This record gives sequence, structure tokens and C-alpha cells, in this order.
Amino acid sequence: MSQCRGTSISGQRCRKSARADSHYCSIHASQENIPSKLPALIGAIAGHLVAPGVGGILVGGLLGSIFIGERKKSKTRVFVSFDYDHDSPLKHFLVGQSKHDDSPFEIADHSIKEHITGDWKAHARKRIRRADIVCVICGEHTHTSAGVGAELAIAKEERKPYFLLYGYAVVSG
Repeated sequence: MSQCRGTSISGQRCRKSARADSHYCSIHASQENIPSKLPALIGAIAGHLVAPGVGGILVGGLLGSIFIGERKKSKTRVFVSFDYDHDSPLKHFLVGQSKHDDSPFEIADHSIKEHITGDWKAHARKRIRRADIVCVICGEHTHTSAGVGAELAIAKEERKPYFLLYGYAVVSG
């Protein structure tokens, strides 16, 4: 089961499990997207009741689409794991890509530049739990990064889906 994608009024992410047939728990089921033609139909009916005729239907349909149209789709929340010493520019490029309006993802969090201790891993686990998926940026030296290895192990323990993103082509001198 995946985590609910719903948010509270304060903007906090829901911690409950999503229903089997949805991305939302039963409390946040209303945050599912409304079918695209339904708002126009509701507006057209209301418009016809207020001002009977074709004009009322057209204006009502238009207003229904504008005011009760599709809700903004939630973006996939991504935790980015990367080698701080070698691949920081790649993380910055990915963050920039996530800020485009048409991007289907948002960077929920990323690797922490701290020494690896039990406390560091607890913070990383919390951050990874808040994400929908984990992206591991793979550069030339990623295999030597203990932090990336620990974050990937946590993602596996938490049963978070992950993918490897190839960062650079190796240029031979």
C-alpha cells in the first residue's frame, strides 16, 4: 500500500495509507480529481436555472469550468539521493526542472550533508518516508558514497520505489 497523497488544511502531508483503488485515504478521498466535463455540466444546469435558455447554459458551463474545474493535480514527491562531493550540480539541475509548471514531480527533500551517524539515518528515514519515490543520481563516484548507499538501503527498508538516474558520461582523457 502507498501513502495517502492528501494534505490537511495546514498543508501537512497525510500519514495514512491510501485505499487500494486510490492514491488517497478515506478521509482525503474528496481530493481526487473531478472529471473534466462534470464542472461544465454542473455550471450549465445552474446557468439554465438562473437564466433559462442557451445563453444561460453556455455562460453557466463556462463559469462552472472556471470556478469548479479540475483541481490542480498533485505532483509526485521525490527524495533525491546524490553524492554531495561530486554531483551537487546535477541535483540543482533536477530541482530547476521540478519548478516548471508542467513538471509532474516536485523535490520533496534531498540528501543531508552530515556525517553518517544513527541520528543522521533517522532524519533521512523521515525525509524518505515523506516522499513518493526516491531518485538516486548516479555519477562517476556514487558507488563510493556511503551516504547514498545508506539512503538507498533506507528506501528499500521503507519499501519506497526508487530509480537510478544516470548523471554524466565518462569522458576519457
